[in-house]
Amino acid sequence: MALIECYECKRSISSEATACIHCGAPLADAQAPHAEKGASTISFGSLPRNKAVPEAFVPPPAPERPKIMPAAAGRRRRSQPVEPVLNPDGSRPVEGWLKIMAFLMPLVFVWFLLRSGHSLKQRLLGFGWLALLILCVAITPTPPPV
Repeated sequence: MALIECYECKRSISSEATACIHCGAPLADAQAPHAEKGASTISFGSLPRNKAVPEAFVPPPAPERPKIMPAAAGRRRRSQPVEPVLNPDGSRPVEGWLKIMAFLMPLVFVWFLLRSGHSLKQRLLGFGWLALLILCVAITPTPPPV
């Protein structure tokens, strides 16, 4: 499929088109080269058998390689029960990010201490810090009116 020039409007069109898509002029002379070619039947299971198509090179099959087992094939991971990390008193430890964020932004992050597993001491410390900051904001001196 090539681009040819329409004889009427001088624009590029496909050589397979029967008429110009711009002006509608018929392209009767463009169909003549297609009629000269001999039609060859192509099935999807074999190659066409004419001299215009060269035979495909098919390399001989490669010799069978010996199967090699990976080094870790014989070693399987043993399933070990995951033991939850607990403090000596049996409560869930407070992660480092929660400590930092509860200190910097207690209005948001102190609520994470309400999850199951945190001790009463951890909750009192977090909510006490929140109450202290709210109290400090509430009693800040206001400047006298001007």
